[in-house]
Amino acid sequence: MQMILSFELPFALVPLLKFTSSKTKMGPHANSLPIAIITWVLGFLIMVINIYFLATSFVNLLIHNHLPKAGVAFIGILGFSGMIAYLGGVLYLALRKDKQVTYLLPLEESIEIDASHTQEYNNNNTELHGRFAALPREDIVSLQLPRNRDPADFD
Repeated sequence: MQMILSFELPFALVPLLKFTSSKTKMGPHANSLPIAIITWVLGFLIMVINIYFLATSFVNLLIHNHLPKAGVAFIGILGFSGMIAYLGGVLYLALRKDKQVTYLLPLEESIEIDASHTQEYNNNNTELHGRFAALPREDIVSLQLPRNRDPADFD
């Protein structure tokens, strides 16, 4: 069980560190540079320890089994090829660039709605707050919501 968790850890830790350190994803809430450096160094150390554990466990498995030498060589080639692919996947996650901005601006910083949209939504009894408003999403604008029931209906 410990080996499986060691194998999976970088695939959870690297995206978490990238997400919280990215101004593209987190905007002004991203980790500061000193915090990002400390978390990446700690994360790197944890990943090195886990990868070392995986490699030594695999080598011990190869050394202390009772298979013929051809079987050990075949398992060794497959295992070390898998480790190289695993390290390539971890490096891909760590070095991949975030290109799409997903941070949403707060309502105060969003684009002002022009007068025609404001009038249209006021006609539909939609309440606008201040000079800014959130337009309804097209995919849920026609969603039927449950109606408020009168307590007398439950009798």
